[in-house]
Amino acid sequence: MRILNALLTLLIALQIASCTNEKPGKSNKPEQTQIISQPQPKVFSFVSPSRMQVFKPGDKIDIQLLAKNDNPKADSIVFMIDGSVVGSLAGKTSLSVNSSNEISPGIKPLKMTAYFPENKTESSILPILFLSNIAPASYTYKVINVFPHDPRAYTQGFEYHDGYFYEGTGQYGQSSLRKNLPGTGDVIKSRTIGTDLFGEGITLLNGKIYQITYRNQVGFIYDANSFEQVQKFYYQNREGWGLTNNGSEIIMSDGTNVLYFMDPEYFSVKRKIEVCDQVSEVDSLNELEYINGIIYANRYLTNEIVMIDPETGKVLGRADMKGLLKPADRTSQTDVLNGIAWDPEGKRLFVTGKYWPKIFQVELIKK
Repeated sequence: MRILNALLTLLIALQIASCTNEKPGKSNKPEQTQIISQPQPKVFSFVSPSRMQVFKPGDKIDIQLLAKNDNPKADSIVFMIDGSVVGSLAGKTSLSVNSSNEISPGIKPLKMTAYFPENKTESSILPILFLSNIAPASYTYKVINVFPHDPRAYTQGFEYHDGYFYEGTGQYGQSSLRKNLPGTGDVIKSRTIGTDLFGEGITLLNGKIYQITYRNQVGFIYDANSFEQVQKFYYQNREGWGLTNNGSEIIMSDGTNVLYFMDPEYFSVKRKIEVCDQVSEVDSLNELEYINGIIYANRYLTNEIVMIDPETGKVLGRADMKGLLKPADRTSQTDVLNGIAWDPEGKRLFVTGKYWPKIFQVELIKK
């Protein structure tokens, strides 16, 4: 009987314990982590400028904040643009700041940090867009000479080196690397890449040829003399378009207005610039060439070549190449202008296009 009573007493105790949410050694209060994880309402929010509002370097920026009336006032509020302090306020919710004349174009973070008593802070970031503060020079062209070009070549990368044209071609199943003889257009050396790859831009640096692909995020490095592959590399860009170099860095485009400067050994991105003129972002940057400290870029599906400051991303000039390939030279297959090559010794500029039958040596003339 005693045993039965003891068992009944134990069962009742267990039932009572199960009806509570307490655990041994814990109180029945909500855990502190549950309180911390709840998002706290912001004390301040931006009224102006608006998200992605457009400015130019040196412009005045009017900042206005909205403050919650039931929250404590901040001791101070500090504003930064692209990492540099531009102003602060205390006891107010609006001020005007001047942006730097040296700020480079592109999307920049306007950061607000509010400082409260007891070492509490709050931060908000608003993206704003800076354009260039200079108007690009306008250029037309003069044809100096004409060379034959394989009209079956879907030109993606184009270079001139030691008396030869080097060319990377695209299209699945037709992508290749070529060495061409200028006088005849004959292909004197070539190699293909996999049929599942779409070849894109090329560049020559330190006796090596770099070639990227469209959407496979893979590239190849070849010996410039033998065309033997010496290395395969990978990159993070969603797409590969154009390629050039400044002697120490590989410069890559991906069809946007961003140019990436990469380490030629590891292909890690060292820095990037956002290309803008005084009106808008300048995108569709395709085949590239680095000429006397300036980046030249074809704009895909246009007759335009833009000249870009490699430090700031500002467009310094635009060349209208309309009418370069005459109607009599066009077929149903002829595609767009794409291909810029520079002969540093002879100071010669060459341009061509996808499935074009000719390469043109041109002189750009400022209007």
